[in-house]
Amino acid sequence: MLITTTPHSLYDYALWRNGGMVLSSLTSSPAYDSLVSRLLGKVGSVHVALEDDLQEGACWHLPNWFGQIAIAFRDVVHVTHVMVDHIPARLINTTDITPCKLLLWGMVNREDNLAKYHSLCNSAMGTLCELLTARTAPALSRGMPFVPLVSFDYNIHATNHTQVFLIFDSVVATGMDFGVVVLEILDNWGSKLTCLY
Repeated sequence: MLITTTPHSLYDYALWRNGGMVLSSLTSSPAYDSLVSRLLGKVGSVHVALEDDLQEGACWHLPNWFGQIAIAFRDVVHVTHVMVDHIPARLINTTDITPCKLLLWGMVNREDNLAKYHSLCNSAMGTLCELLTARTAPALSRGMPFVPLVSFDYNIHATNHTQVFLIFDSVVATGMDFGVVVLEILDNWGSKLTCLY
């Protein structure tokens, strides 16, 4: 997953080597989590989702079709786009474990961002209004305030396995910046398990 500030400067703030870190307190439990995989940061470990390794099986296995991963950035970022880079369908044995319906949340902190958040909540329209009415935070939120940044569908059958999604215009217009985001996987392409690359 790539979090970027502009589509032309595709800097991956979520990438492990660029300072992205998993916040385990806001991240779903994996399908299996052995001591070896945690120590090596390999297959099955949540950390593999923040690496740019697109080899089959080098993914974070969730025990359900839903779950979430929380990522702390090295720096606070004005998020404008999210890019999902999944292993191409032609290179994997099954596509049904691929995330499909996703929702990216931004954790709201600091007084200036909280003021912008409250203003946004009072003026939200369209899809953002519907999301704010239906839910106020991801499944694991620890009582922290969150704002939905974008709701999107990843199409594993698309020609391009790298897909870019724009953050809601009204969120970008507030000027809010984020040090933590949560990618919530709401559904996949048909399996009981999900694999996040």
